[in-house]
Amino acid sequence: MNIDIICDVIDNFGDAGVCLRLGRDLAINSNKVRIFCNNIESINKITTTKDHSLLSILKWPDNNDESYFAAEVVIQAFSVRLPQCMIEKVKHKKSLIINLEYLTAEKFAEDCHKLPSFSDGMESFFFFPGFSEKTGSVVIEDLLRNKIKNNKNNSSKNISVFSYDNKKLLILINKLNKIDPQFIFNIFEGKALDIFNELSKENLKSEEKTVYKDINIKTLKMVNHEEYDDILISSAINLVRGEDSIVRAMLVGKPFIWNIYPTDDNAHLDKINALFNLMNEKLGLKDDIEILKNITLSYNGFSDFLENFDFSEYYEKWKNLSYLWSEYLLSHDSLTKNLLSFIGEKLSKDDK
Repeated sequence: MNIDIICDVIDNFGDAGVCLRLGRDLAINSNKVRIFCNNIESINKITTTKDHSLLSILKWPDNNDESYFAAEVVIQAFSVRLPQCMIEKVKHKKSLIINLEYLTAEKFAEDCHKLPSFSDGMESFFFFPGFSEKTGSVVIEDLLRNKIKNNKNNSSKNISVFSYDNKKLLILINKLNKIDPQFIFNIFEGKALDIFNELSKENLKSEEKTVYKDINIKTLKMVNHEEYDDILISSAINLVRGEDSIVRAMLVGKPFIWNIYPTDDNAHLDKINALFNLMNEKLGLKDDIEILKNITLSYNGFSDFLENFDFSEYYEKWKNLSYLWSEYLLSHDSLTKNLLSFIGEKLSKDDK
């Protein structure tokens, strides 16, 4: 099957990351996949060498580009609007159009999943990634399942740090260091390292080591998806940002804290609350989940809970909660399998 994924990169690596993981897994499952991206530089920073043999990663066509031909299936990622030249080709081809939406645990995702929509004179179908059985799930590759299953390292001292411009990052690092002063905080270059340098008055560059006020710091360059997964799996705690990273952190089953992408209308507050409400519904560990929700809300600027919290007594409960949530997510089929099943249903109906 020929599949096009259209990706409009808004936030550096997040949108590109989701499209790349999905495209890669679709290709592994015997589909011919092209990803059209308006920021090739960003997506190339997280590709593996294998990706370029599996996928075609192409520049977003503009309205003067007549070379584009539509695939059998066109996936519009995250409400992207196609340029007019693509719209005309897609209409002519009568492609099946999928609107791949943003990840959320909010109830409307279950209600709207797989519903039809009409725009630009074309029918399309909403497809919502999510955490419940009533949504499309998340990308869970066989390779990742095997890596998680085979990971026996429970004594790691590494903490991965990937964040936005978060003014509470240094507070969180200080708090976590009190769990175990042997922890090593592996801070990724970019926004995470920039904000750490700003708050600490350090001037660290990528791939350096230091001890800052009894805290072990190591800085990392940006890595591809496969390397990032390995870092998450081998870390004791993962501080992550955005959609792609939080999904991977949840899947690997290690304690995580989410720096969610902020929105002007505070819609990210609803997303945080919805996630932890669903976790409570599925796992029932109300007190432990409430603490993690309060940590997350505080880390994202909604309260001062973090400033007064001691992680020491919570750490073992946090590890147990993270493991159980991972087991719940891994019990589901992958987004890839669910999406291909839906596409198969729609194309078979069109053939009749």
